[in-house]
Amino acid sequence: MSGNPAPRRDAPDGRGQHPTPTASRVATLRDALYAQPAAGTVQRSVRGPLRVAFWAALRAGLHLQVEGLRHEGPSVVVSNHPNLIDGLIVLFADPTMRPVARWHRNPMLRVGMWIAASLITTTGTPVTPHRGAYASALAHLRAGGRLWIAPEGGWQPTLTLRYPRTGAVRLAHAVGVPIQILAIVHGAHPGPTLATWRGWPRPRVLLRWGPVVTTTGDVAADIDAMMVALGRACGATWRRPDTTARTGDAAHE
Repeated sequence: MSGNPAPRRDAPDGRGQHPTPTASRVATLRDALYAQPAAGTVQRSVRGPLRVAFWAALRAGLHLQVEGLRHEGPSVVVSNHPNLIDGLIVLFADPTMRPVARWHRNPMLRVGMWIAASLITTTGTPVTPHRGAYASALAHLRAGGRLWIAPEGGWQPTLTLRYPRTGAVRLAHAVGVPIQILAIVHGAHPGPTLATWRGWPRPRVLLRWGPVVTTTGDVAADIDAMMVALGRACGATWRRPDTTARTGDAAHE
């Protein structure tokens, strides 16, 4: 999209130099405190410090790295979903994003969703346009915000991407914003499980900014372009649905 600002490196300062790791961490903590959606003073004063505390715990338990170019301005950011807490981990790459998260029965996970200022949905981003999470997500994008969505739906630690929901593409179409890839790579395996998790050495988690996907208005074509780019960025396999086989079967019915 020609009107989109050029991407920039995530870390440079105003002189075109890259700040020290300590300066980058301070900037991340600063953004965690101030880059929150509109909320009451009490909510902001509680949520900001909780984000900082959570990220301090993440840094103590994980070796987090961010690489690549982040697109500036409103956009829909999409990722693979190898771990249950990805909605909080990705905020380390961009604290200004609002995750779209599915409601969960676990109260601790619901607290995490609140810390992340997530848009909560019970059905994904529904087809009915003016309801629930979809309407809130549209309003956030139109106000110049950024969204994070895991289009596969629930988390799954495999190297084969599942067929996605259409919400990310439909939101990008509705507002006229691009889609950017943010790959999540957990060390040598796609996502930690109780069998593979080790506290030391700290597991490495790489957040890799991938390409910007300019949408065409064709939902199926844009989903395919998005998933191809996501698979390449995170090292996973995307298998296109075999519509030809289904068409052939239907012809013989």
